[in-house]
Amino acid sequence: MFILSAAGAAGGALTVHSIPSDFLRPLVVVMLILITVYTVFRRSWGNLSTFQGLSKGSAWLMSIAALSIGFYDGFFGPGTGSFLIFVFLLLGYDFVTAAGNAKVLNFGSNIASLVTFMFLGAVNYQYGILMGLSMVCGSLLGSRVAVRKGASYVRPLFLIVCTVLIGKQVWDLLH
Repeated sequence: MFILSAAGAAGGALTVHSIPSDFLRPLVVVMLILITVYTVFRRSWGNLSTFQGLSKGSAWLMSIAALSIGFYDGFFGPGTGSFLIFVFLLLGYDFVTAAGNAKVLNFGSNIASLVTFMFLGAVNYQYGILMGLSMVCGSLLGSRVAVRKGASYVRPLFLIVCTVLIGKQVWDLLH
């Protein structure tokens, strides 16, 4: 799935280089609202893993999701981690494992996008290096806390992040 996520992201980065991506913002808001509402009403969802392995159908679904969410990440980006976590939850993973798996695919799509944008000469290294280092530090700290505290910590954090992303996207739409 890592390779599919990376390939999708490279394709998305190449596409956004010639097509503006702002038209996606309203769709992202709707999708994040649906994910948040669905998660709120499925109270015990993601507390325990019910994952039994990939069937042929779920493997195809996950492959399509990895490729398309990777493309989305390279093309536009906001909410990628939430979308990936949601897909892993649909497969039956608990929140901690879903978040960990999502981080691996998100890392692949980020690296592929970065390399593609570097190739296109579209990287501001002053901001990028500082942001990249901050993201690595935050990820290391966050993953340790998530593993130590478990799904009861990750689920509310997931809902908070989705809500903040919704607010940010709505703010950007209105301004």
